[in-house]
Amino acid sequence: MISGIAPRPIGLKSTISAQEKANLAPFSYFQIVDHDPPVFMLAFSGREGALKDTLQNLRDTGEAVLNTVSENMIEAVNATSIDAPPDASERLLSGLTKAPSTTLKPARVMEAVFSIETKLLQLVGLDTSKPRVGSHGCLALLEATRFWVRDDAINEQRKHIDLEKLRPVGQLGGVAYARITDPFDLPRTSWARATKETPELMDLRDAESPSLTSTTPQESDLGI
Repeated sequence: MISGIAPRPIGLKSTISAQEKANLAPFSYFQIVDHDPPVFMLAFSGREGALKDTLQNLRDTGEAVLNTVSENMIEAVNATSIDAPPDASERLLSGLTKAPSTTLKPARVMEAVFSIETKLLQLVGLDTSKPRVGSHGCLALLEATRFWVRDDAINEQRKHIDLEKLRPVGQLGGVAYARITDPFDLPRTSWARATKETPELMDLRDAESPSLTSTTPQESDLGI
């Protein structure tokens, strides 16, 4: 299932415990939810055992920095995924550099091209049809309080980040990753413009396109 949802963006999360112990951890269950106000999602999959340090820290302090992951960081970021005890420093294990935040206590990662300071809006338990495994299985909604972008990575209008500078890495299935280096533009249109340019489209409002009922490749129902 997971390999079918790809590529997934990787975020390196900085949090701090109630005892002010720093933690770094990578997540691929990570995505933007809204842009105004800017809200992000971080998901914790169901698993047995104690709470992940990131989840425990969010519950205790409600603060996190979301750091994007670029190609030149991937080995160091992978090092932070080790199942180290809470008193071990993933930052020292990885060799990544600490940078100060301005609206919360957890530090940013200096090597990240783009970092987002966030505060917890809500923790949502996943009320699924099957019982959750362990104490995990929840969704964290986080609102941005400050953005950081490397100066050479943002355009003059300060609206877009240069993909060649960001060099994001996506996670696939298992331990496979992907470089995102071949983007393309695909402009969108509106119904009014499309029907003006191609009036025949009006005939499709109450008709099913034959292309949607054509023969499809053989498929397998994998169940759940």
